[in-house]
Amino acid sequence: MSEDTAEDTWVLVAKGGRTEIADWSLVLSAMGIDQQRDSRTGVILTRKRDAAQAMREIEAFREENLYWPPPPAVVRPAVRTGNPPTLLMFGGLIIFYWLTGPWVQGNPWFEAGAVQSPAILERGEWWRLITALTLHADQMHLVGNCVIGGVIVHLLCKAVGYGMGWFVLLPAAMTGNFFNIILRDTPHYSVGFSTAVFAAIGILCGRQLNNSASTIIRQLVLPLGAGIGLLAMLGSEGERTDFGAHLFGLAAGLLYGLLLQITDLDLLGSRRGLQPGLFLLALFLIVFSWLLATGGEYPVFPFRGS
Repeated sequence: MSEDTAEDTWVLVAKGGRTEIADWSLVLSAMGIDQQRDSRTGVILTRKRDAAQAMREIEAFREENLYWPPPPAVVRPAVRTGNPPTLLMFGGLIIFYWLTGPWVQGNPWFEAGAVQSPAILERGEWWRLITALTLHADQMHLVGNCVIGGVIVHLLCKAVGYGMGWFVLLPAAMTGNFFNIILRDTPHYSVGFSTAVFAAIGILCGRQLNNSASTIIRQLVLPLGAGIGLLAMLGSEGERTDFGAHLFGLAAGLLYGLLLQITDLDLLGSRRGLQPGLFLLALFLIVFSWLLATGGEYPVFPFRGS
């Protein structure tokens, strides 16, 4: 047999599964290497003269694609706890506004319950971080928070359970309000449920964060981008907009959402018997905060603005 004839003989260069053989065949075809493949036996043959190059190309392809495709992101199981009491809670905000009226000079509800940094930081009136969430400056302020907040909070409660949703939402909103005052150089006053709305957005986004090294960029960029995008669209305009409360509400929500995801506490939403108890605890926190704010007495407010 001549040397040229020997170089033209077919030799085995790779063996693998059906998908691998198909991929390797494409690699060799792209390099212009003549080949024969048998998907049934899972082998690829090339001319002897091309065998060394073929094996190098296949090995290089295997190394480049060793960690591809990346492992799929962890999908949080769906929680089924029935319809959350969203209308009840936001209906309560509307009724409470009818009781308190708008933010005007001398309104005792706002004097007792609004976020006032001197009262919180100097006198320790921490309950204002909660009571301020239930107060609104005017009707437009109230309607905006109820319409947008109602949808977002409803989605949160559907995702983690209505009890767990409200139970984690209030501390997240408190945290957002707290950081909004301690990072300012001047006294700050604010009211409104919008801090809780952005905390809810943050919790929903934070639950999507994943520690998987192969998907860390995608898992961080998408949730953070969604939260910041909503902040830019909904929480950065308007004469009375408290951008700091929105920003820190979102940041606090991201932290609480990540903690829920890491600890799997959000999966407790599947326990139907647990939801009423957590929901009642959240309601108790609101009522208890107002009892502390008013000393258990009904604030005297002889007029109610429109």
